[in-house]
Amino acid sequence: MRRLLVLTALALALPATAAAGGWATVQLSSTPAGMRAGAPWNVTVTVLQHGQTPLADVEPTITIRNGTRTLVFRTRPTGAIGAYRARVVFPKAGMWRYSVYDAFTQYDGARVHTYAPIRIRAPLAR
Repeated sequence: MRRLLVLTALALALPATAAAGGWATVQLSSTPAGMRAGAPWNVTVTVLQHGQTPLADVEPTITIRNGTRTLVFRTRPTGAIGAYRARVVFPKAGMWRYSVYDAFTQYDGARVHTYAPIRIRAPLAR
């Protein structure tokens, strides 16, 4: 009977343990603070499982929002495991929100990482 209780407890614990592994962090090489409208923000997004292990073969995206306008920018692998590069352009001056979708879908762990709103400055006069 005791053996049956131990086996039952182990069986119940296994799904919880398997589901616990699905989260990632993202690191940005820079922020868009101080950017001007129309200028490219070239940023590297590093995706780390459990904040430590670089994740290969994910496709993170960067989303920018201003009012009802939303733009999504795809990333490309840089050659370094877990590092992805994007070229983001804010089309007009004003307050913008930005976020990164980490694309770590294993264990249903994918999430959107949000950052504080930033002010994008007007483009330089020509």
